Amino acid sequence: MKKNILRPLALAAALCTLTLAIAAPAAANEPLLAGGDVSVLPLMERHGAVYRDRDGKARDALAILRESGHNIARLRLYEGPGPGNGNEGYHWPAGSMDLPDLLKLAKRCADLGMQIELTFHYSDFWTNSKTQNVPAAWRVELDKLPDDAARFARLRQLVFERTRDVMQALQAQGTTPQYVSVGNEIEHGMLYPYGQLQGKTLDGNWQRLGALLQAGYDGVKAVSPASRVIVHLDDGGNVAKYRHYFDHLREQKVQFDVIGASYYPFWTKRNVAQLTAFAREITQRYDRDLFVMEAGFNWTPKLPNGYPGQLSDNGPYPAAMSSPAGQAAFVDELLGALRKTDRVLGVLYWDPVMIETPGIGWAVRDADGKAGPNVVSNTTLFDFQGRALPVLDTWRKHMQEQQQRKN
Repeated sequence: MKKNILRPLALAAALCTLTLAIAAPAAANEPLLAGGDVSVLPLMERHGAVYRDRDGKARDALAILRESGHNIARLRLYEGPGPGNGNEGYHWPAGSMDLPDLLKLAKRCADLGMQIELTFHYSDFWTNSKTQNVPAAWRVELDKLPDDAARFARLRQLVFERTRDVMQALQAQGTTPQYVSVGNEIEHGMLYPYGQLQGKTLDGNWQRLGALLQAGYDGVKAVSPASRVIVHLDDGGNVAKYRHYFDHLREQKVQFDVIGASYYPFWTKRNVAQLTAFAREITQRYDRDLFVMEAGFNWTPKLPNGYPGQLSDNGPYPAAMSSPAGQAAFVDELLGALRKTDRVLGVLYWDPVMIETPGIGWAVRDADGKAGPNVVSNTTLFDFQGRALPVLDTWRKHMQEQQQRKN
């Protein structure tokens, strides 16, 4: 996810009727894993969020998603969220997305029969290409060491130990994740400055980044050899970026199992056909499966406050598709295409459950404890009142088709 600076943009309000014809999916790539990142759900519930199914009945959001065909949940882990441990005067709320919170939510998801994708942020706060802050507790420890070499050696050990320990905790309660991402959108590296790529062309510091990624891989496999390790970048569809990145990892002999890609039509300016062409090329070049780690699409152009959200538009898709029917049509196209694309494991929607709720925003201000704007409430799978959107009918259709083929 990328933080967006809100600005009052006028969006086109033209109406049109749009029908996307989706060919019957081939069975070769099934079953497709399809779910979303539900990490924020416990925090939403604590703030009074109510979710309703398509009939308007208030129910558990996870149950609604599961019955609509969600068969995997993405869960993310922050180390020590709370005041002072964020970035630029903002933090993530304490007690949300830390290890105790993760364990409880993993149990809820597993009890519903969902697989689990775990994302280590190795930070106390959001991470992406701009922000990859070392956890505050780790910085305290590293600052006591005599030199940079000693600090990096200890950091590598911390990545291994924390990864191993979290995996052990999940395993102990019977919720070992099937997939684990070592970092989140790490196209510029991770754990800055130690693992940050250097230079305008990002050709420096690969040895250190590779060592940190390998430490995470080793931590996962020390507990669960069957769990598949993902390296996750942004800008799904950018062949040049992925070739540059994974060619370097291959040179470093860094181990990983799956290539992860974020795909938002707004950020990437690419349609689904371009995404699948990219997937075929990248999976063939590296002989690795691909997981679409994030995908999002507006179901309405603006937030309740009248401003655009994180996605100012839907990229190459018409403005009129920023509607409940348009979102459903996009997901119909996306799931149908991914089901036909060899070596694509699945897709994880962002953010399915972060609906408009008092006290909920992308982060909380250190100064006064007030939440910033919720910039994704117009991309969720539930509307502003928490009612399931038509997109979940489309989701159910695809997953039922998969089950019928299986039977």
